[in-house]
Amino acid sequence: MAEQPLVSVVTPVYNGARYLDECIESVLSQDYENLEHVILDNASTDATPGILGEFARRDPRIRVFRNPETLWVIDNWNRALELISPHSRYCRILHADDAIYPDAIAAAVALAEGSPSVGIVGGLRLRGDHVECRGLPSTRSVFSGAEVIRPFLKGEIYALAPTSMLVRSDLVRARQPFYPRQYLHADLAACFEILAQHDYGFVHQVLSFSRKHADSITTTVAQRKQTIRREGLLMLQQYGPRFFPLDELAEIERATLRRYYRLLVRSFVTGRGREFLSYHIDGLRDANRLPSILDLLVALAGELAESAVAPGKVIRHLRARLRH
Repeated sequence: MAEQPLVSVVTPVYNGARYLDECIESVLSQDYENLEHVILDNASTDATPGILGEFARRDPRIRVFRNPETLWVIDNWNRALELISPHSRYCRILHADDAIYPDAIAAAVALAEGSPSVGIVGGLRLRGDHVECRGLPSTRSVFSGAEVIRPFLKGEIYALAPTSMLVRSDLVRARQPFYPRQYLHADLAACFEILAQHDYGFVHQVLSFSRKHADSITTTVAQRKQTIRREGLLMLQQYGPRFFPLDELAEIERATLRRYYRLLVRSFVTGRGREFLSYHIDGLRDANRLPSILDLLVALAGELAESAVAPGKVIRHLRARLRH
């Protein structure tokens, strides 16, 4: 244990009592011993404080903190990272409704220790019953940041799972705040910034489990509003120039906008409502990419052509319209 670098597992939590036990137990069950579990309670009103108190009494590696009032989710994430030990060499993000497998930390640290150029270590993730983050060559474990970000932004390989990554703690301390506050998908933006300067390590095995449930931010906000569409365009404009020549970036943006405009048309047809459309129109305005009438007509033609090939899609759209 004395030879193991200290790893800070960081869990921000708000009203997470339902799955919190399983999350903490997965940390305490690690094959890796030299760790701390930093848990920041964002002024929860459920049974979270009692659960945290019980675990803290049970194991001194668990360090519990509580905000006096509830912070916005990204502010809470940033505050949690500020609480890691000044002696930790690595930081492992773990949300309160997720869990890690017993060898997750040991495997990630072994890769990072052997590759000083690596800033982030990822791995395969089980989300629900589906394994995510496939696509990188299994014959390699270290990739340049561009080798991961370029196919990610082009929609070819999604090998990043920002909520289940190991980061060098010096990179966390060097960024204040670590997560950019302007994005809900701030963890993805942080990955772009780090991988513009550092390599990416990847463990080709399932290291973590990400739960799908009705109360998660992913379900209640991200999926309902499809926030990644709006923020993905803005991130492409902000970070794309670091990874692509301008002519290639322009073509990627055109393809992104074609899909985005079809989403607007589809959302109007299915009656997603004014709030949904306003959210995305505001984002396109921020990106200076509001569609023209011609853009919308092309998008409508694309939707009609796809519906002609797949009539079942029309039925699904009509049912969605009736629901709304």
